[in-house]
Amino acid sequence: MTEELFRDYWWLMFPVFGMVIAILGAARDSAYQDRVIREAREKLERK
Repeated sequence: MTEELFRDYWWLMFPVFGMVIAILGAARDSAYQDRVIREAREKLERK
């Protein structure tokens, strides 16, 4: 059963892996943007 499932759908690993990488990249980019905005806000509040 498992071998047949893998044999029929092995090619799905690539799009799923791509989606996981894209989600991780989007999350990292969002965290970077949040940090930049937070630092800019802190600098503006100090002045």
